[in-house]
Amino acid sequence: MKNPNFNREELILCLDLYFKLDYGQMHGRNPEIIKLSEDLRNLSLHKKIPNEIKFRSVNSVALKLANFKRLDSNFEGRGMKMGAKMDRVIWKEFHGHRDTLKKEAFIIRQLNLKNQSKNKNTASDPIVSSKSEFYFQYHKNRETDPLVLKVKKEIVFDETKKLKCEVCGFDSLAFYGEIGNDLMEIHYVKVIKNEPGLESSDMKDFIIICSNCHKALDKNYGLLDAGDLKKIIKKK
Repeated sequence: MKNPNFNREELILCLDLYFKLDYGQMHGRNPEIIKLSEDLRNLSLHKKIPNEIKFRSVNSVALKLANFKRLDSNFEGRGMKMGAKMDRVIWKEFHGHRDTLKKEAFIIRQLNLKNQSKNKNTASDPIVSSKSEFYFQYHKNRETDPLVLKVKKEIVFDETKKLKCEVCGFDSLAFYGEIGNDLMEIHYVKVIKNEPGLESSDMKDFIIICSNCHKALDKNYGLLDAGDLKKIIKKK
């Protein structure tokens, strides 16, 4: 019996790596392809794998990346003639939306990989690139505005009579008692696409959030949003 075809999640991870490599790097000796092969084997997305040894081997992963070349107008060679229908579907969906592709690949790894790296960055500072640093600082300035914080909490409390994290559901007052009063924070959820200017605060652009969820979002700024983190928590 043949091993199962690459599914959507696996192809997203393959295409994400495809765009990170030069065409000449897409071979079975490349450490990044070897690592992707290991990750695909650990995803546990298939119930039946007839041939464990050959399943998502390094060569099969390198071949899958070569399949994408035939769809790539920037590639001057021919690429592989063979390829699955799903290859074209994934290419059409993501080749022009690489930021979305990167985010999807990140979420797939978070939700499905059994053994996460033991060398995760444990620093408290957010992981942000220089390109997005300005947006991140603007984002933090919005949610640390004391007036916005006060107004948002008052609005939510008037509506729900409690302040619960809108991501994980944690209620600091219910958990800690009176000493947990007023521990909740706010998170700015509006996506910043262009250079922001001066604008009034819309309370719909903020959510109530606990410090742990807030730190997780800040450390993965640009990769995870509140909805993504909620899915990860539910998966656990």
